[in-house]
Amino acid sequence: MHRPSFFIFRSITPSQLGSLLVMFGFSVLIGPLNHAKHLISKERLPFTLVYFSSLGLTLYFSISVHSYLGSLLAGVVQVVSLVAYVLAYFPGGTQTLRFGGQIALRGAGSLLPF
Repeated sequence: MHRPSFFIFRSITPSQLGSLLVMFGFSVLIGPLNHAKHLISKERLPFTLVYFSSLGLTLYFSISVHSYLGSLLAGVVQVVSLVAYVLAYFPGGTQTLRFGGQIALRGAGSLLPF
């Protein structure tokens, strides 16, 4: 079993770097100022708060607290929020995300004991 500090440099940091590069790509495509305005717009503010909070929490849990579970949960939230953000830009992306979520919950419901 590796130490959490080893874990962050092996898996979390590349994931976070990739995640930030996706956001940078959107900034390049639509312009940095327009992208910043879009991120703090009324309909995108919840996403922005969740995404950047999970980004910070992943680092916090990995570096300061040395918690595998905390790092993992924050990383999952980060990936899910980024996927939702990217899919929202495709035609029908939000509906596809909702549909996929319903199917996943139905499948998980049949596997879980409660």
